[in-house]
Amino acid sequence: MLPELYDYITSLGGADEKWLIMSLWTLAAAITRPFSGKIADNFGRKSTIFIGVIVSIIISFMYPFFTSITAFLTLRFLHGFSTGFQPTGATALVSDIIPQGKRGEAMGIFSMTTSIGFGLGNYFSTAIFQHYQINGLFIASGLCGIIALSLVLLIKEEKKPKVNFNVRNIIPKWNEIIAPEVLQPTIFMFITATIAGIYYFIVPDFSTHLGMEEKGIFWLFFTFTSLGTRFLAGKAADKYGYRNNILVGLSIEIISGILCAYATTPFEFLFAASLFGIGGGMMTPAIFAWTADLANPAFKGRGIGTMFIALELGIALGSLVTQNIYNNNTDNFKLTFLFGVLLCVIGLAYLWYTKNRKAIN
Repeated sequence: MLPELYDYITSLGGADEKWLIMSLWTLAAAITRPFSGKIADNFGRKSTIFIGVIVSIIISFMYPFFTSITAFLTLRFLHGFSTGFQPTGATALVSDIIPQGKRGEAMGIFSMTTSIGFGLGNYFSTAIFQHYQINGLFIASGLCGIIALSLVLLIKEEKKPKVNFNVRNIIPKWNEIIAPEVLQPTIFMFITATIAGIYYFIVPDFSTHLGMEEKGIFWLFFTFTSLGTRFLAGKAADKYGYRNNILVGLSIEIISGILCAYATTPFEFLFAASLFGIGGGMMTPAIFAWTADLANPAFKGRGIGTMFIALELGIALGSLVTQNIYNNNTDNFKLTFLFGVLLCVIGLAYLWYTKNRKAIN
């Protein structure tokens, strides 16, 4: 849905509220993560996935009936609860069955599925909208949720904790919200997610500015190169260390951001998208696997949830920053992309600062 939502809220008279499309969604997800992490640890990963998928289905089918700006943004907030649950359960489930020393490779394969779905979803967004309008897009999202729900039924969970159902096993205590042992990969997740938040916001408008009818084609190119990178990047992370992957990924994203800032043709922009995919493909498996390695095995859901809180808050911050820098003024595209480059530089500085700090890899 994402490429068309910014124009949709603008058509409702909410051009100045575009940044809330992602920010409210990610805020809800961040609030939910401590709960989903504890539920995943206490009641099993599969139950957490179920909750997330069901929420996504319900909210997707509700969008056509709530057409005011306030109602639409309320649904965006509620929709975020799905993301707060499903990825936490899915990532913890995968990390349960990965042997030590193979996590980078496995997370590379696992993250490929997210990239495929995200890239194809963004690419087909415009085509679905052109044929069936915005309500058709909402319905398509709900139907994808139903397919996902049917697939969840096929999952076999090997490690399913048996805990009595009560409030204490659902509501986290203060010391259960954040897992300090995963701090370093969480910081890198926050930085890269903030950059992603900038791109989620700015790419549809910049694509239109360059005369590109397919607003999601940037993400298709991103997906192709990301897929081509992740499997090899995962193996490289296992062999050479997670930090080296992040070093290479941030360096490539600096080049991509500069190319985006100065792109004047669709070809230049899509070439930058390809590099952005390579950079992301290098970093994502490393951050996921690094988090899984550092997380307390008895509370892995909490560790995964902490990383995802950083993801959500980073995307929200990226959207907020973009709204203030870009401010619907095409003259500010360059400055917005260059701010993303600055974040990459900050990430490299933190990587150097922590090179001798105690952490796995």
